[in-house]
This record gives sequence, structure tokens and C-alpha cells, in this order.
Amino acid sequence: MIGDTLKASGRRSIEIKQRVYFPRHSGVKAFQLENYHIETWFFFPSSLQINRWNYPPQALQQNLKNYLRLRPQTVMLRKFAINCPKLLAEIMRLITLHDSDTPLQSGYEYQLKKFCLTFKRAMHLEARYLKKLSGEKQDRVLMHFTTTSADILRDFRQMREKMVLKAEPNALRVVDYCDEYLSVTFSQYGREILNSFPDSPAREELRAFWREQMQYRKANHPATFPTPNADNELVIYRLNTLKKYINSPMYLDIRRKNGETLLAHTIAGLAAALAMIFATAVAFVWQGKYGALSFQLFVAMVIGYIFKDRMKESFKLRLFSRFRRWLPDRRQFIFKNLRQLVGVCDESFVFTEESKLPEDVRAMRRKVHVLDIQNYYLSEDILHYSKHVQLRNAGNLFAGFNRSVMDITRLDITPFLKHTDELLDQLTSLEEEHVIYGDKVYHINMIRRVTDGKESILERARIVINSEGIKRIEPVFMVEDDGDRDGE
Repeated sequence: MIGDTLKASGRRSIEIKQRVYFPRHSGVKAFQLENYHIETWFFFPSSLQINRWNYPPQALQQNLKNYLRLRPQTVMLRKFAINCPKLLAEIMRLITLHDSDTPLQSGYEYQLKKFCLTFKRAMHLEARYLKKLSGEKQDRVLMHFTTTSADILRDFRQMREKMVLKAEPNALRVVDYCDEYLSVTFSQYGREILNSFPDSPAREELRAFWREQMQYRKANHPATFPTPNADNELVIYRLNTLKKYINSPMYLDIRRKNGETLLAHTIAGLAAALAMIFATAVAFVWQGKYGALSFQLFVAMVIGYIFKDRMKESFKLRLFSRFRRWLPDRRQFIFKNLRQLVGVCDESFVFTEESKLPEDVRAMRRKVHVLDIQNYYLSEDILHYSKHVQLRNAGNLFAGFNRSVMDITRLDITPFLKHTDELLDQLTSLEEEHVIYGDKVYHINMIRRVTDGKESILERARIVINSEGIKRIEPVFMVEDDGDRDGE
């Protein structure tokens, strides 16, 4: 099923992560299509004045960023450790036989990055699994986690030593980057596990190995080792750069399409043709009645031109509204490896009325309010954001990865704060001379529907903002095909 994460990214940005899973199909050709549809309704208090007159679709596009990335294979740590020697042997072979004409997916750099990403995924799964255990079983698994991690890191570093005399400098540089990434990954997950469990012999063994790896990282990769009582600006910068470099095979490049689509040009031309037919008809009728050279014909042609211009815009708006389903406000192309076209992303932004909302969306919006009286005076501006993603050639797209994508949307809410009240409200208390000040907040409700072809999920969240930005985000409830869960 589809999982999601909604969180604040700073005080003025919202990040929505949506995992979309695609089932495997037997006997399907390589050009198989996969698609999913995400609809988001934002319910703004009318006092914020986020409406069709003050906030056109182009404004939302400027404050909205989309990312799309693949997800590494799901492999448990113990299985990854078993396959580790075989994977490293293949990487050694690729480094030794390196050819500049080798396809990207078959090159040693790509395989090294995929090795690191699979290791991180395995560490994440192991940490999550350990937190569910207790007692003797937890100690046993924790002990196995330490020994398995040690085996994987030792095998990788031994591979590096074997390649010193065989590999070219650039290949060794890539191996060192990956070793640094593996070291950082183990440091993070090792610390997370140590902070989650009580003292035990297994924990002490993990702690000793973790300190050993921290010393290794400090000696061999000092650029990503933090210094106490320092701002560590360069450390953070290098860590982020290293993560982007290792994660680059997973990210799909999204580029804006230049110019209008053929359908848009056709509709605009049709509207112009209908308006021209009217103006020409007026000219023919008046010419037949008053002659080719007359003042009356001149006046008629001027009036016809005026109405032609207005009719052209009216026809254009009506036709675009009729064909809106096939005319997105923004179309973006999705590329893998910067060159391979793998899909398209169509987005639409429109303000709508409550009466035009789908019945389940309208029911969810009115189902739970902080105050029941809101149902009686509710005055909101509703923005509907629709995103449809179609991925092509799915057989090659997911080669070496999970059949799933992580859809990431970041929205800057700075324009939403323009009309917020910065003044604090005075509140009366039992103390006559004591004044309590309260922060004025605004509730932006958000309802999302995610459809992946067969399954659909509807969920709602409340974004609480003040004049400075996001104060908190509250999940409200979720409704799936087979039931619903409510909560306030």
C-alpha cells in the first residue's frame, strides 16, 4: 500500500514524501507504463486572501518544487553480508577491465554507488527490526548486527587494498568516496541503535566497535568528522555533497517543457477561427447592404473587430476549460541519467468551489473540526493541485532497484503569510493586573488523494501557521478503500 510523510522543512516550507509501489507483472513487455495520480486540496481561511485574484497558478508553480527518485533494493543485512564477497568481486572485475565505452549501469562507479545504497537500506531495516525486539532475542540480534556490519566493512576495505596497484587513480577515488559514505552510514545508525537500548553485553560490544569505526573515520576521512565547539560548516557541506553523489543513480531529473503543446495551439487557433468567422460574416452582410465603400461598412468592421477580439478570448477560455483534463498548466519531462526519457509529469492548479469538490473530499473536510461551529460559518478558498506522473519503459527503469518511487514535493508557504496578523491577542485571567498574550494562528487544511491505478487513499492534515511560519502540522485522519481511521 501507499505510505506517506508530511513534515515541516524549516519554518516556511512543507515537504511531502509519497512512496508509490508498482507490482510486478509477469509476461509484460519492456515498454510497460506505470502511472499514479496525486490530488491535493488546500483549504485556506478567507482572511489569508489566497484566491484566484491574488494568487494565480503561476505563483504556485514558482513556490513548488518536485523531486522523483527510485528506491534501493530491500535486502536484509544478513543476506547482504552473504552476497557481499560476490558483489565486491564483480566490482573488482569492472574496475580492472574499465572501458570508457561501458554503459553507465554496467560501470564500476554505478555498481559502487548501488552497493552503498543497498547497505544503507539494509542498515535502516535492521535498526527498525531491532527496535521491535526485547530481551534475549534483542541481544542476540544486536550481537549479530555488530559482527555482520564488521564483516561487510572489512570486506570492502580489503577490496580497496587489493585495487591499489591495479586500479587507476580515478577509480580509487570513487572507492574512497564510497568507503567514506559507508563509514558515515554505520556511524549514524550505530549511534541511533546505541541510544535506543539499555546496557547489555551486546550493546557494549556494539559500542566498542562503533568507537573503533569512529576512530577509523577520523583518521581516514577527517573532512566529514565533526569538531566539538565549532560550526562544522565545511563538514556539513561535504556530507551533503557526498550524499548527493552517492544517491545520484536514484534521482530522476525533472525538466520543464518549453512552449505550448500541440493541443493548446490547436484550441487557440480554433478560438481565433470562430471569432474570425463572426467578424467576416458581419463584414459580408453589411457590404451587401451598404456597398463596398461606405461609412456604414467602416463602422460595422470596427464593431466586428471589437467583438471578434472579445469572442476570441471567450471561446478560448471555454475551450480550455472543456479540454482542461488534457491541458495541464505545467508539463515536465522525467529523465534518467540526464539523457534517457522515462516519463512525463503533468500538473494543474485551479481554485474551485466547495460544491464542485468530490463527495468524499467534501465529507472529509466537514467531518472533523476543532470547533463544531465552524461548520456553520465556514468561509474558505480552495486550491486544487493535481499531479499525474506516467513512467515509461518500466522494465529498464527499475533495473537494480525496487519497483517503487519516492515522490517528493516541497512547497514554500511564504506567500501565504502576507496577510497574517503579527499582533498578539490579550487574554483576561483571574489576576486583574496580569495580562496573558496569545499567538494568533491560522489553520490550513490539506486533503490528499493518491491513486496508483488500483488502490486509492484519502488523507487529511492540518497545517497551523502564524505570522512567522509553520507552527506545527497535525495529521487528522486517513481513509482507505477498505475502511477509515479517525483522529483529532
